[in-house]
Amino acid sequence: MLALLQNRAEQLETFETYAPAHRFIEAVVTETDLSFSVHDEDGTIFAMALGNQPVLLGADRIATSRGLVMDRDLYKHRADWDFYSIDTDAFGGAEQATESKDDLGIKRLLEEHAPNSSVWPGDEEVIFWGELRECSELVATGTLVKWRTGEVMFASIATRSDFRGKGLAQKLVRQMLATAAQKGIGHVGLGVFARNIAAKKAYEKVGFKLIGEFSSYQLTTIN
Repeated sequence: MLALLQNRAEQLETFETYAPAHRFIEAVVTETDLSFSVHDEDGTIFAMALGNQPVLLGADRIATSRGLVMDRDLYKHRADWDFYSIDTDAFGGAEQATESKDDLGIKRLLEEHAPNSSVWPGDEEVIFWGELRECSELVATGTLVKWRTGEVMFASIATRSDFRGKGLAQKLVRQMLATAAQKGIGHVGLGVFARNIAAKKAYEKVGFKLIGEFSSYQLTTIN
């Protein structure tokens, strides 16, 4: 199947990021569209449907290309999000991030300023946390994690509320990309909520490329 996607780089990258081989169930590939499903860690099934008219595989949760019309009696809309990625080679000689060991400080910053963060100190997928400080105070943090597919992603990028608008997230991400390059990590992905325009502009300034725009849905119970 991977051979069928060789000339469709964005679909190929999405598949390789979200479909671990050991949890793969099935896939349907047409000339323009791609659908696949995987077993999630909690025992449910997750699927993606990419393109204009993809097959909707049976799943508890499904992510589709933005704009695909869904049966709202069957599926409840959860969120819109965008997937970005970047190669790290351009950052190889840049200033590297300060790798943080301050789990308590990171936890407090996330609890107060980014409580919906997906990754927290102590999570097993963490490669390292980066940090920025002002007068010894932790003002920005973020982590690189290794997903079950083997792909590396940014997560839980957060800036203290009273320090936002100063470009700290961009600075931290650039430094963490330099550290990733030093560690031999050649490619990094990033997911961001579609409405977070400021964050998307910041990542695009760093050099991130938009791979896909998606909507997420949850299967509803029909009475």
